Amino acid sequence: MGSEPSTESTSAGDRNTNDACAPHRRPYAVATLLRDWVVAVAVVAGLYGLLYAIPVPPFGVPGYLLIVAFDRLETVLPAFSSSTAYDAAFAGFLGTLAVVASLGASWSRSRGAAGGRSVAAGAAVTVVGVVGAALWSTVFLRFAGGDYTPLLVVGATTVLLLFAGRYLAVGRFGRRLA
Repeated sequence: MGSEPSTESTSAGDRNTNDACAPHRRPYAVATLLRDWVVAVAVVAGLYGLLYAIPVPPFGVPGYLLIVAFDRLETVLPAFSSSTAYDAAFAGFLGTLAVVASLGASWSRSRGAAGGRSVAAGAAVTVVGVVGAALWSTVFLRFAGGDYTPLLVVGATTVLLLFAGRYLAVGRFGRRLA
């Protein structure tokens, strides 16, 4: 009946290396990083905006976590001369988180994650979840003082963010999309 098609490469010459014919961009291409950054900015800003749109837990918790994280960072920054300077620094903080998310999305794609904007959105949600986990373990756990409700709400929201980010980035749990 003929030979079975092989999925293994027999030489470097049989791979399509022409970028124009390739179905996807390279993970660390400038256009891919820029697209991922724009998606990540939208997601991070959206999670921050939930604090004002729906200020009840768990919806408002991601925005609250971003404010607390920036307040922790603010202790090492110089004093802000105006509220405009504070707002600009906070926007820079959110933009930096989006840069980390876009690099994480490209890293995920280089390791086999398939998808476009969903990988970047998942990476952004995961970055906010990592910020929440860091704050939960350093701030909320330390200063619980017998009132464990905020600790549990922040912890549960953080776990939800981490799982949602992973699901958005790579699809179903335990499987990679290829």
